[in-house]
Amino acid sequence: MATSRDVAKRAGVSPATVSRVLNNSGYVGADVRERVNRAISELNYVPNRLAQGLRKQHYGQIACVMPSIRNPFYPEIVMGIEETGLAQGYTFSLFNRITKREEYLQVILEGFYDGVIFLSPFEVEKVYDIAEIAKQIPTVVYSDRGHAFGIPHVFVDLRAAMEKNVTQLIEDGHREILFLGYEFVDESENPRYQGYMDAMTTHGFDVPKQLIQFIPDFTDTLSMGYESIQNTLHAGVSFTAVAASNDLLAIGAIRAIIDHGLHVPEDVSVTGVDDIEMARAITPALTTTRIPKHDIGRILMDLLLAQINQDAQGESVVEVATEIIRRESTLNRHGQQDGKQR
Repeated sequence: MATSRDVAKRAGVSPATVSRVLNNSGYVGADVRERVNRAISELNYVPNRLAQGLRKQHYGQIACVMPSIRNPFYPEIVMGIEETGLAQGYTFSLFNRITKREEYLQVILEGFYDGVIFLSPFEVEKVYDIAEIAKQIPTVVYSDRGHAFGIPHVFVDLRAAMEKNVTQLIEDGHREILFLGYEFVDESENPRYQGYMDAMTTHGFDVPKQLIQFIPDFTDTLSMGYESIQNTLHAGVSFTAVAASNDLLAIGAIRAIIDHGLHVPEDVSVTGVDDIEMARAITPALTTTRIPKHDIGRILMDLLLAQINQDAQGESVVEVATEIIRRESTLNRHGQQDGKQR
């Protein structure tokens, strides 16, 4: 049996466009509409008319799309989402964005969901346009670039957060600070790297290429962080601090430094971003930037409920503040190790 994904492929359009044609919502050019209808006819596609007929009803179901269940950052946000939604009678379906992207898109658009929450959709636009989905179903986004989608969102200024992180390391007496983070095709789309560069250039420090370590793989963060720092140390690169884009990368860096026979923080200080639970549990405990994940989840669900209930009276864009949590993995090179704030 043909699916809307098959129709989209045959017509050379996105599944969201097929949904707009089927629901007669949003603008679709005449030529595109004709191609979609022709594909529907050729494939003998039968849409889920029950779902279409009940679209305006409430089903008590919310779809939540996250990059990876392997990163503990996102389940903490989901806990805030669920706590708020369950109190209003909603249940949740979780989708992992790494695999079968078009399949879950089809499920969301054709299924029985009152709304959808996207967590950090930094790559999702390569597959489909979230703004198009928002025309079909109430949608909210958590992202450092949510403004680009023009829909209600919660964001953290990660560029400013990383700049503060690196500035703190500089104030602690560090000059050779290595950046460990993800590689983006467009550096302007990489706020954590930009924040690192902001701090280094503001203080007049040159940044040699060997102090920039980009990770190409988003799916195995811990081991990639370990391997990157291990390779950098074996290459003889000199650095006294690591500013990692997130806590998992930082934890991998700590293990690599220790396995190399060095000490954290006596030889190398390490900082992260996120403040996941593991950051407090490792030895040495990780200095990091705390992102209030539970609060983010709660606010996202509140924004979505406002759309579902057509009661959006407050702010549709919410910035969440961060703070540096200093623990054992950083050393003030002027003579005093950081405290053990938990």
